Amino acid sequence: MATVDFFVGALLDLLDHGGHGYLIKVKLKGLANLLGGQQWEPVPKQAGWEQCLFFHQCTTWATARLFVAVRMEKPVDPKKAATLFEIKEYDYFCYVSTDNDNPWEIHKQYGQRATCETWIEEAKNQTALAHIKTDDFWANSILFQSSILAYNTVRWMALLSGNKLLRRWEPATIRTFLVRMAAKFTTGSRQQKVTAPERMLYSRQWDEWVAVGES
Repeated sequence: MATVDFFVGALLDLLDHGGHGYLIKVKLKGLANLLGGQQWEPVPKQAGWEQCLFFHQCTTWATARLFVAVRMEKPVDPKKAATLFEIKEYDYFCYVSTDNDNPWEIHKQYGQRATCETWIEEAKNQTALAHIKTDDFWANSILFQSSILAYNTVRWMALLSGNKLLRRWEPATIRTFLVRMAAKFTTGSRQQKVTAPERMLYSRQWDEWVAVGES
């Protein structure tokens, strides 16, 4: 699936000209070096996190724009711990924005959008939302709503289960581990039987999933 890059000077020029606000993730070569040279300060009440904001003009831009960033120090690699000089490494998160608010708040705001994008991607690719193939508007509408209903039901049940693992699973994972299972199909005495194991691989998750439907 193709991805769209919004970190483009021409788009930012257009948004600036129209007076529109934006919050876009920075995709830039040498970003870590650029951020490493900034002045960082601790994020209040967020242990291990630091934040900064600064203006930067990319080579193809006509003007400088506001960059906001947060970073968190990575755990020390045991192989590097014995070196003479400690080299700190960070996970960086950087955005170009028209909002000069607290960088940490901007980072959280973008995180909410990223979560929504994840939900949309899961619904598209894992509950057939992107596989509507009829030529009839109302048929497509029903299929679309059914896909949304299926996705929301799966998410709702996972949240109500209280199981941390279930909450992290995507619909395809739930379908693989809880709906599909190893079994043996046998025939005999004019009967067809499917024999499944008494205890499945993720039996706890299954029990808590079923309990939601029974409550």
